[in-house]
Amino acid sequence: MLSCVTKIRVRYADTDQMKFVYYAKYLEYFEQGRSDLLRQIGLPYPEIEKMGYLLPVIEAFVKYRQPARYDELLEVRTMLQEIPAARIRIGYEVARASAHPTIIY
Repeated sequence: MLSCVTKIRVRYADTDQMKFVYYAKYLEYFEQGRSDLLRQIGLPYPEIEKMGYLLPVIEAFVKYRQPARYDELLEVRTMLQEIPAARIRIGYEVARASAHPTIIY
């Protein structure tokens, strides 16, 4: 399975009043992971668009397990889950970056 890891430091602007990552920010983290995965395989978004293809997100699902907090370093693991045809399916895991990552999404 093709995958890549993107490290993201939680910014203050990404958090809510309780200093937890605002729930919708995870979708932005996924976007960064997706862009990094495509770039890693030699197909950055601008190149895909030049070929006449668009990659709209048609479905998103998130199951939250633990909150991420301000200034934590996260690892977004992005995985190509199906071989591309008319659609591709990409999965994500977000974990605290450490020797023993704790999955928070």
